[in-house]
Amino acid sequence: MVFGLFGKCKDNEEEKAPENLRAAFAPLGVLNPKGEAVKLGDVLAKDKPVLLWVMRRFSCPFCRAYAVKLRDHVGQKCAEKGVQMVGLGLEMAGIEAFVEGKFWGGDLLVENEKQEVHALLNLKRASILKMFDIGMLKEGMKLQKEFGGNSTEGDGFVLGGVFIMDKAGKCVFEFKQKNFRKDAEVQDILSVLEKL
Repeated sequence: MVFGLFGKCKDNEEEKAPENLRAAFAPLGVLNPKGEAVKLGDVLAKDKPVLLWVMRRFSCPFCRAYAVKLRDHVGQKCAEKGVQMVGLGLEMAGIEAFVEGKFWGGDLLVENEKQEVHALLNLKRASILKMFDIGMLKEGMKLQKEFGGNSTEGDGFVLGGVFIMDKAGKCVFEFKQKNFRKDAEVQDILSVLEKL
């Protein structure tokens, strides 16, 4: 193996989210938009389904575009089905502009310094090589013109995902990002919400 670059790949089998997400999330610490420490279990609805979107950064143009896509195409179905929508950002950087821009229609939270939610969900970091993806750079510039944001503000390597739990707290959908550009498909999310 040369500097860890050419080692054997691990199995493609990904570690799944805990079956009962609500119970697993309950003791985890997060911050509200004012920066105050709260327990995730105190914020999540206890008697209805929850869609948790773990975004990369509030300033990320890709995240802002996806937030709008979820708000405009999934928000109505969530309202019809009584699903709480929660967005969780990695850090406070950019949250004020994100809120002012009305990119998201649900509740907003921020990871604490320990990044407990990311650790529990086994969310990964992108390779530095992904920063040299010409297609991603072009798309990022286009999205930045449309949705604003700052591609350099905050930790740009963390990846996120979408997790849906039913009324009992059971994980019924999970999508973990493998790169910056690929998010859970709206149609897949809508199909799961329809069954709740």
